[in-house]
Amino acid sequence: MFMTRIARILAIASAISLSGTAASPARCDEYYSEHGFSIDLPEGFVYLDGDGATKFSFGLPDGSVEVDIAVYPSSRFAGAKSGADDTTRKLSGRGVFSSFQYGGHDAAIGELSIGAGTAALRGYGLFVDDASSPEGGDTYDLVVLAYAGASSYESYRDVVASALDGFSINYLRKAAAGPLGTAARAALGRPRPSEATVRFGSSTIRTEWDPREAAACQSLVEREYRVLSAYASSPELIDAAIARFYRMIFRDATPSLDRLALEMSAAWETSRRGKGARGGEGTAKDGNPRFGAPADPRAYAEALLSWVQGFRYERDPAGSDVVNPISAAFEGRGDCDSRALVMAILLRRENIASLLMVSLEHEHALAAVDAPGAGARFPYEGKGWLVAETTAKVGIGLIDAAQADPAGWIAVRFPD
Repeated sequence: MFMTRIARILAIASAISLSGTAASPARCDEYYSEHGFSIDLPEGFVYLDGDGATKFSFGLPDGSVEVDIAVYPSSRFAGAKSGADDTTRKLSGRGVFSSFQYGGHDAAIGELSIGAGTAALRGYGLFVDDASSPEGGDTYDLVVLAYAGASSYESYRDVVASALDGFSINYLRKAAAGPLGTAARAALGRPRPSEATVRFGSSTIRTEWDPREAAACQSLVEREYRVLSAYASSPELIDAAIARFYRMIFRDATPSLDRLALEMSAAWETSRRGKGARGGEGTAKDGNPRFGAPADPRAYAEALLSWVQGFRYERDPAGSDVVNPISAAFEGRGDCDSRALVMAILLRRENIASLLMVSLEHEHALAAVDAPGAGARFPYEGKGWLVAETTAKVGIGLIDAAQADPAGWIAVRFPD
């Protein structure tokens, strides 16, 4: 049995405590394994135990929530679903698991209960059969359990789910939904596309999207907002918690906007050729668009900026106040952060790096782009990032002088 603490009684606090003490272990918010997986944990989680190779345990300092990861030889499971059933039985537990494809691997996921009485635990389990590192090598079977004490599980359900959803089976492809998000989309079954008309510059793009995917993403937004809200009393963690909040949304929404990203890139390049724009590295010799390398990164970023500036301004103060990027893109609505997220997702598809800039002081969000040319820039990781104001209809590189001090902003970098 890989969890030495799975049967112990957890010390359950009456409210989630997300701040450590001077005696707490070093924080370990994101972990990368030589097996090719990674996990982006909620702020305040620490490394608890493990052998550094096949067993890893993380948790909140008060013991209220834990995450255990175990790597086994590939012969352990006959399949992910049977592996889930067998592992749960060995832990004296029970659960109902659904099969799905996760990162190209056979996987199973579901809620589970382990033990009884005061030692009882509840949470989620992820089981992957024949996983492999992106660098190659031997395959392995994987178990990820995220759990809390059964008696207070409802108080911690969001944190438990968020911790599991921070897992990535391939650390080179982290711009993808987590295990719960991927399984939720698989459970939708056959696509039910709805038509959408996107007016982008002089182009009219007729495309399709599935509003059910947007609803699933909005559910994640609201869950992550509830997790984020718990950091209100932990000022030393709030900046990092905000950054993770937006990373989780970015990851979940990105795959649903891949097709639109290609269609918008094609429309933009076609429009440029029609206006006599000179083809560059983003245009193939046969005149067709070459995705992933725009001829003019700044011009494309400015075109996207002008597009999101035309979105209908919409807020929801009763909830997270964030429209998920899928709905924002296809329905043309949202506040500053939703628009900046859409920009970042679409720019990523063209290999243009960008940031989300968030300011608690100004109660505002901006995009910032790695693009050449004149304009106001925010310094981050040795670069000057060109600002992009998504709500006021101004050009790229322009910002209100009252908001121009970089010290008033939090930079959020998204996975490639």
